[in-house]
Formats: sequence, C-alpha cells, structure tokens
Amino acid sequence: MVSLFARWPFLFVLFSALPLVGLGQEDCGRLRELRTAFMDHSTLEQAEETERLAMVFLESASGDCALLIEAHRWVSLARSADFGFNPATKLQRLNAGLKGLDALIMKRPDLKVIQALRLSITGTAPRFLGVDDHWAADLAALQQLLQAKHWKDNAPYAAWMRDLAKQIQQERA
Repeated sequence: MVSLFARWPFLFVLFSALPLVGLGQEDCGRLRELRTAFMDHSTLEQAEETERLAMVFLESASGDCALLIEAHRWVSLARSADFGFNPATKLQRLNAGLKGLDALIMKRPDLKVIQALRLSITGTAPRFLGVDDHWAADLAALQQLLQAKHWKDNAPYAAWMRDLAKQIQQERA
C-alpha cells in the first residue's frame, strides 16, 4: 500500500509544518487538510489514509473540532466503499461510516456541517442501497452553509460542495 505522503509529497511538507503541541481549538485548522484529502480520494488506500489521518488529528482535538474531525473520519470510511472489490465489505464500510455520522448528528443536530458531510455520501450512493432517507434535510443544511459562505477560507472545497448540491438537486428534480 502506497501512503498518501508517498503519493503526494507536498502533503508531508504541509503536515510537518503544523504545530505538534498545544493545538487545542486550532485543530479545526486541520479540517482543511481532511477536506482536501477527501476531495482527492480516488483509491481505497487514499480513503484509508485519510481515515487514519483523521484519527490522529482526533487524539488532540476537543469540542466541536473533535466532532467535525470525527465526522471526516466516518466520511472517509464510508467513501472507502467506492473503491473496494468485495460487495459485502463495501456495504459494511458504507454502513459503518453512515452509522458514525448519524450518531454525531443525533449528538449535535445543530452542526449542519455534519449533515452536509453525510449528504456527500448518501447523495451520491446508488439509490437502491436505501441510504438516502435524510437527503432533503441534509441538502437544506448544505444550502444554508453555502449561503452563509461557511467554507469561504477553502474555495476549492466550497466549489466541490456547491457542485454536490447542484448535482443532487438535478437528480432529485
């Protein structure tokens, strides 16, 4: 398995430049790396590497930052289902990731970002899987975040989420 750092050396430089102690609330800054890695998933190894990276970041996170980092962990696990070969394993990864996201949403229903992240999985999953029960509420949450310019500091991620919203609106119209 090729690590994410071996595949994209610039990530090593990016991560090694981050402070290693006393992160506290600054862990939320690490969401940018998780979002970027998520957008770049094109192999099982990348999705697994991003999940591991989120777990490392989670060790020093607290409060809402920890919840958001954990949400990215579950997204990466669910997203890894896109790249597997064994259908049973793919379904297990998808369901485990969604179960984790659902638990976080139950814990903090006011964090619209977690709903938007869930939509990035359920909104693109094949409908026959039946995992899109919350798509309308999740899409509304995503649209609220986009309108509030929630990701203004990360234009590529904001554009990716905007495209996701458009895609889902077109498919559900």
